[in-house]
Amino acid sequence: MKARGGAVILTAAVVAAMSVSAVAGGDSGALEYLEGGSLSSDARISVGFLYGAGGRPDGLGSRVSTVRAGVASVSGNPAGLAFLSANGLLLDVLPPIGASVSEMIRLEDAAASAIDDAVEDVAAHGLDPIYPVLDANVGQQAGVISGAVAFRVGRVVTGAAIEEPLSIGLDLVETGIEAFAAAVKSEGDGEIPIELRCFADAAAQASFEIEKVTLAAGSEVARGVAVGASVSRYHASATASAVLRADGIVDYGGQEHAFNDPDDPWHNELGLSGWGAYRGDAIGWSAGGSWRPRDWLTVDALYVGAPRLSLEGSYTTVENMIPAASDGGLELADISASQPTATERTETTERDPLILHLPSYAGAAVSIRTGRVVTTLEYRRYSGRLGFDLKDESEGIEPSDGLGLEADFGGLRVGGGVIRGTLRSGSAKDGSGGDILIPLANLAYQFQLSESMTMDLLVVAVPLQVLRLSFAHEF
Repeated sequence: MKARGGAVILTAAVVAAMSVSAVAGGDSGALEYLEGGSLSSDARISVGFLYGAGGRPDGLGSRVSTVRAGVASVSGNPAGLAFLSANGLLLDVLPPIGASVSEMIRLEDAAASAIDDAVEDVAAHGLDPIYPVLDANVGQQAGVISGAVAFRVGRVVTGAAIEEPLSIGLDLVETGIEAFAAAVKSEGDGEIPIELRCFADAAAQASFEIEKVTLAAGSEVARGVAVGASVSRYHASATASAVLRADGIVDYGGQEHAFNDPDDPWHNELGLSGWGAYRGDAIGWSAGGSWRPRDWLTVDALYVGAPRLSLEGSYTTVENMIPAASDGGLELADISASQPTATERTETTERDPLILHLPSYAGAAVSIRTGRVVTTLEYRRYSGRLGFDLKDESEGIEPSDGLGLEADFGGLRVGGGVIRGTLRSGSAKDGSGGDILIPLANLAYQFQLSESMTMDLLVVAVPLQVLRLSFAHEF
């Protein structure tokens, strides 16, 4: 099991903390122990973006069905705007709420796997890591996070929506990393013992966000027949930073030297740091239609063309490492007897674009009204994937199709479904993957606050979105 985010930090810690992890020139060396210390993390995830504005998602997310969609049709099926009886305003509010991911996902197994991956090249030399205990918390962004407005001008209804961002934030702090290594260096006819004791703390921050603004219009072209279209601007940004502060002592033949010692006349700072930022924009679109041949029957169709976003930016890494370190190992002959803690500063900047992929889909929904109950059956066919490419690496989920069902009892709504897909990981050309099923479920209730105002309470919408309040006003 791969956990690449954790592996980046842990790899950096191991590279900076270890000494002679490889055999060189007939000499022997081994990293005798590594203690992982404690690793704490805090994650902030918001995926309400996948449901659009309003508190009425379909079983599979943003609405394909136009029945009772209201102003939220701006970010769902724009054909539904044609059936609005009045101008409308919608605001979505999220209360602060959080949960412990550690209770739902076996994060400690993922961390152990990340450490194993990070130090696999030195495991043969006696490494026996102590795995950290993880505690991760997930919370949703609070406040007014999205909304929509719609106006009728003759036969055409126009609207605009600002949707809740798709955002992910991650903070990691690793403290108390310790490592000890020992080796014997052959020099002439004698042997010189070398020992290294290292201590390090690491921290990393990453954030990612996609904002979406939509303009839409819908019109009834014949009795019971409506069409609509929308254009959306996507703005994406990503930032990342990491730092590894390391310190240690080299015992070279009985003489001790410390890293980061200002009294030494040579550069001996030890550690790593990196930072970067990426931004990009793209345009998406949608087109939908709705047909109501009977009062009790509605047939809807929608196509959503999601864009491919190219985020331009750079990531800069600064390394202060001992020159003897190479590819995770150590050339003993390169350790200077007069300057055993000498380090070199290397700064590199990578400008490879971060490519984000969002899946497009074609969807169809059939809604049947029986008294006050409306039952909707929905099918979607996806193309593309939800994920990213960076250099030669590709990560993400490639959905194929989905089936959803929703029952609307007027006030109470229950929906759900399942999306089939493939998990992609690894090289962009020959990445590995496996089939997955993504379950979705939502539960909501509507309250009539006044003659012109309603409140939708979205209690849960799996995955991750919880407790959303949507206020709709007609004027």
